[in-house]
Amino acid sequence: MSKNLSHGFFSLLDRIVIVLFGFLNIFFLARMMSKAEVGAWVLFTSVTAILEMIRVGFIRNPFVTNYVSAESDERKHILTSSVILHVLLSLAIAALLVGMGKPLADLWNAGELVNLFLIYAVNTIVFVPQHHFEYMQQVQLKFKGIFVGNIVRLGIPSVYIMFGYFTHQTPSLSSIAMVQVGATIVTTFVGYYYVRGAFDFAKRWDRASMKELFHYGKFTLGTNISSMFVKNTDSWMIGKLVSTAGVALYNPAIRISNLVEVPTVAIASVFFPQVAQRLKERGKEGVRDVYVKSVSLILALTLPIVTPLYIFAELAIAIIFGKEYVESATILRVTLFYTLIIPFNRQFGTVMDGTKQPKINFYLLLLVAVLNIILNYIFLTQFGVIGSAWATLLSFLTVFILNQIILYKKFDINTFDVFPEIINWYKTGWNMFSTRVLKRT
Repeated sequence: MSKNLSHGFFSLLDRIVIVLFGFLNIFFLARMMSKAEVGAWVLFTSVTAILEMIRVGFIRNPFVTNYVSAESDERKHILTSSVILHVLLSLAIAALLVGMGKPLADLWNAGELVNLFLIYAVNTIVFVPQHHFEYMQQVQLKFKGIFVGNIVRLGIPSVYIMFGYFTHQTPSLSSIAMVQVGATIVTTFVGYYYVRGAFDFAKRWDRASMKELFHYGKFTLGTNISSMFVKNTDSWMIGKLVSTAGVALYNPAIRISNLVEVPTVAIASVFFPQVAQRLKERGKEGVRDVYVKSVSLILALTLPIVTPLYIFAELAIAIIFGKEYVESATILRVTLFYTLIIPFNRQFGTVMDGTKQPKINFYLLLLVAVLNIILNYIFLTQFGVIGSAWATLLSFLTVFILNQIILYKKFDINTFDVFPEIINWYKTGWNMFSTRVLKRT
């Protein structure tokens, strides 16, 4: 347990850094640029987030799961095959960005997107070594290096944006994207420092390991794409059916909700490599233990954040984004509800991927992605921007109900077992606090 808490600490710090720099970027951009420009940047980052989730699904998840469960002599073949697939995927993404930049810019009536996607095509190639260094740290449960790397990768563009704000020299969106490329290059060297000597490549690629990674990855890839579609359908459809200014108005609620999701992503990163090992050691009981403890820990960390944000939504929006965005508070209150559902859904995916059943997760999320598009269209046309938030909430509820049924049938996991564990986590936290802090004072 102490090891998990230690790993979780750096993973949590890492997620905080990611969300914090994202907040800082929007905080200053909203005060320097028009809502249309901010909306264009939001659309750009939502598309690139999908592309990175493709990388996570097709490369990271298969690599981590298979590398952790493999014998030592098989690992070099898995590493070699994974890197080859990573290079091919990155070239395909770059070609897609070059070809689709103009159509997407026309779709959203945002001409800035053409240059942004061309610049990101370069960045996606640089990501190959940078991300693989990160994946190797994850299988070794070494999250400190990932944390440091993300400070560098995300901090450099944020400093650039803040410099422009304080010197009254508003940067162009293209210049920010180019700074991101430079930051990725620097981060690659940081990642190499933490994993130097850990890479042991096979002398030639192994067809069996390549095939295994590919077939595993095609389902986790589909799962991640579907997941990102569910999360971004609202912004995309607002951009099409309303305007980029409508996207800018919707985005503050999403940004704050992403902050609340920090514990979810952090803890998922720690427990993901452990699922396969627990299944191997303890069977269903081990998987059930991972799921219940991870979801309950996430909720124990999330509830104290959600409650005050719900009560003081207007104040939170005004402080972070300015009074002109205060009408986003109503949207925020809706999005906060699904931040309490996401831990269950995220860890369901962790269990399915970790037990090498990615197909189930893929088909489930594909179904919900289609449902989310339909609901967003209906609710947006009927209720405006707030309707999109309700549509997404209903989509997440649908996923929740279906995945809890599947978990019960496959692993005897009872949803209600999670809630007593939340109290146990609070007791554990209080005991640690009283032992380490109160007794020393």
